[in-house]
Amino acid sequence: MSHTLFSDLASHDGKKPRVQRTATGWHVAAAAGITARIKGYRDGLICRVAPGSDTDVVQLGIGQTESLLCNALYSPSQDTALVFTAEDLVLSPARRKGQRIRGFTVSSSGPVTITVLENYLRIHRNLPWFTPLRRDIFPRPPAGWCSWYYYYLGITEEEIIKNTDWLTEHLRPYGCEWVQIDDGWQGRGDGYGTNRNWFVTCERDFPRGMQWCAKYIRDHGLRPGIWCIPFSQSDDALFQRIPALFVRTPDGASPGDRHEALEYEWMPEDERLVDWPGRYYLDPTGPEGQAYLKRLFTMLCEEWGYDYVKIDAQGGMADFYAQHRRQLADPAQDGTHAYQRGLSVAKEVMGKHRFLLNCGGGWSSVGLCEGIRIGGDVGMEWSGMQPAISSTLEWLFLNTLAFYTDPDVVLVREPLPFTMAQAWATFVGITGQLLMASDKMYELPDERVELLRRIFPVADIHPMELYPLSSAVKPNIFDLHVHLPNVGKWEVVAIFNWNESEETTVPLSPARLGLSGTHWLSLDVWSGAVLHEGDGVQEITVPAQSCRVISYWPLGVTPQIVGTNRHLTQGAIDLHAVEWDQTKLLLSGVSSVVGNDPYQVRIYVPDGYIPVDDIPQNGHLATLTITRPQNETVEWEMAFTRV
Repeated sequence: MSHTLFSDLASHDGKKPRVQRTATGWHVAAAAGITARIKGYRDGLICRVAPGSDTDVVQLGIGQTESLLCNALYSPSQDTALVFTAEDLVLSPARRKGQRIRGFTVSSSGPVTITVLENYLRIHRNLPWFTPLRRDIFPRPPAGWCSWYYYYLGITEEEIIKNTDWLTEHLRPYGCEWVQIDDGWQGRGDGYGTNRNWFVTCERDFPRGMQWCAKYIRDHGLRPGIWCIPFSQSDDALFQRIPALFVRTPDGASPGDRHEALEYEWMPEDERLVDWPGRYYLDPTGPEGQAYLKRLFTMLCEEWGYDYVKIDAQGGMADFYAQHRRQLADPAQDGTHAYQRGLSVAKEVMGKHRFLLNCGGGWSSVGLCEGIRIGGDVGMEWSGMQPAISSTLEWLFLNTLAFYTDPDVVLVREPLPFTMAQAWATFVGITGQLLMASDKMYELPDERVELLRRIFPVADIHPMELYPLSSAVKPNIFDLHVHLPNVGKWEVVAIFNWNESEETTVPLSPARLGLSGTHWLSLDVWSGAVLHEGDGVQEITVPAQSCRVISYWPLGVTPQIVGTNRHLTQGAIDLHAVEWDQTKLLLSGVSSVVGNDPYQVRIYVPDGYIPVDDIPQNGHLATLTITRPQNETVEWEMAFTRV
C-alpha cells in the first residue's frame, strides 16, 4: 500500500505535507495539521479498534455516524482497519450532492500516524472464516417469536395457532415477521437425546403436521421458522440400516452413547446416558451423510415451507469431527472442513432467501449462516439475563459485519419485575441484535406488550467498538449515534445499572459521548419528558437492576423535531424526511405510522416562535399526534408565527 490512500491532502499552513512509509502504515508530517480525503473506503465505518480512556461508554451507530471518541476506519469488504493517531483528530464522512457518501475525510492539528491492520477480523480478532455478511436479502436481523422459553417441550399446534393469531394482530404491524417453532414438534414430542428423529412429527401435539403449521403462519402474513439438530439422530433402525451414515467409534458403537451419566438435573435420569443432541451423529463427509442432509432440508424448506431454520448444538461440532476424524468417510478433512461440508449442503438447499441461524457459538459457520447464537440460554430472573449481556459484550463487534448476533430471546412476562423487563428489552433493542420474544403472548398485560412494540423491528444498528468489551466490569452507557440523511442527527443513550441492590448516578455530557456543540435538549425516551436544556451536562440516577434511556438533540434557533414515540431509536425507523422552511415558517416531515397507534412527533419550539394550531405544548416541547386506521406513510406539517 502507498500514500495514494489520500487525495486532496493539504497542510493547514499551506506547506506540502511529507508522507513517509512506516513498517505498519504511514506518517504524515505537518506542523500545522492536515486535511485529507481517504480513498477506497466507501463502505467504511468510523469506529474504535481498542478501548478509549472511558471504558464505560459503548458506541453504536445508525447511518454514517461519527464521534470525536473514534480514531479508526474499518472496511468490511477489505477487512482492513486504519488507526489514526493525531492531536485534535476528526474523522468524518465526505458527502456530496444528494447526501451520498463519497468516502471519508481526516483532519488534525498536527502530524498524523496511520497504522494499517489488514485482515482485521480474520487475524486480529481470530475469525479466520470471516466473509462480509451479505445484507441484500436480510438487511436487518430477524424479529419475531420463538416457542421455547415459555412452552419448552410442551409446544402444540393449538398454541402455535393462538400465538400466531395474537402476533398477527398485535405485533406484526410493528415489524414482527417470524414465528419459530422450537423443540417438541418432532418424534414423540418429549425427551432429549432419545427424541431426535426429524422425519417423524409428534401426531399428538401437531395432528395436522408441520407443513400445515407453516402454511397457517404464512397465511397470517408472518414467516415460519423451525428448530432442529441436523447433525444428530435417534432412529435406531436407521443407525443399523445405513452404517456409513453415522460417525462410529473404532468398535462400531456410537459416540453419543455415554459411559457416565450427564449431570443435567433438568433431564430425566433415563436419558442421561445419551448425549442431549442425540444418540447418533451424522458423518457429513460421505455421500450418505450429504444425501441425508439434502433430504432433511428439502423436507423442512421446500416441502414444508419453512424459511428460517434454527440449528442447535452446533458449538462443538467442528471439535467433535476433529476428535473422530479417523472414523469419518473422508478422514482427509479436518474437523472444521467436515462440519462446513455439512452446512454447505444445508445452505445449498435453503438458498439465499432463507435464514439459517446457528445455535450456538459455531464460529466456523461464518459465511454459511446469516445468524449465530452467541451465548447460553437465558432465564426468567436477573441472573437469567446475564448470559445475553455477557455474550453481547464479548461478540457485539461482529454484529452486521460477519453475521447477525443472537443473544437469545427477550422475556418480558411476570414475575419478572417491570423495570427488569424494560432493561432487557432496551438492551437488545439498543444493540440492534436478532430479536425474538418468547412469552405466552396472548396473556401479556399491555404495559409489557408496550415494551416490545417499541423495539420491533430491529433498527439498522452497527457496532462502533470493534473489539470485545469487558464483562468483568460491565460498561453501563450504550450510546447510539443516529444520522439520517434528510432528517438529522441525534443520540439515544441507554444507561444500565448492573448493581443488584444499589442505585447509581451516572454523569453524562456531550464530551463524554464524543459530541461537539453547546446547546442541547435531552428527553426521557420512554416518557417523552424533558430532562435538560442547556450545555448537555447532567447526572442521571438509575435504580438497581434497571435502566434509563435518554435522547440528546443538538438545538438550533428554529423549530425542529426532537424525536417520536414510535421506536426506541426515536425516529430512526419511521422518519423519512424532515424540513424547515424559513420563508413559510413551516416544519414538515414524512413518517411511517402504525395503524391505531397514536404517533407522536415531538417538536422543540424555541423562544420567538408560536405554533399556529392549538396543539399540546409544555414549555419548549410541543407534541403533534397523528392516528391512522392502518399502517401507512403520512406527510405532516406544523406552521408557526414569529413573536
